[in-house]
Amino acid sequence: MSKVTERRHQKIIEAANNKDWKTVSHLLNQPLDNLKRQDRKYHLLSLDATIERLGRPTNIIDMYSDYRHEPLKYLLLKEQNERICRALSTLSIDDLHIVIEIAIYNTSTLQLTKETRFKSHKTVKSHYQKALNVLKQELKDYF
Repeated sequence: MSKVTERRHQKIIEAANNKDWKTVSHLLNQPLDNLKRQDRKYHLLSLDATIERLGRPTNIIDMYSDYRHEPLKYLLLKEQNERICRALSTLSIDDLHIVIEIAIYNTSTLQLTKETRFKSHKTVKSHYQKALNVLKQELKDYF
């Protein structure tokens, strides 16, 4: 144990012998209070924290969906991901690379001219637009 912990432990024993339960409770809660203070210092929130939402108190964790306990939502999400993967697999390797780089990583078309076989950023842009149109056609019945 550290010196601080040892001193706190001694104070708890003394307060318990004197039947000063308020001090005992305070000393036992001190490590947790210190952790909470550090969290506030670094702007961290617990998912157990209570906030006011729509005029009533709500735990932050209640705002996040958990698909593990709802089989229907999980199944729908799984089917949606399969459809997206199937649609992406219809694209050529270059077009898939272009779509992923622009849509997810926000890579410029000029940078993609160095990474693909296309030498013009306009060509890359037109391949991107054509790939998006193909994806729209493949997924129009689902979204």
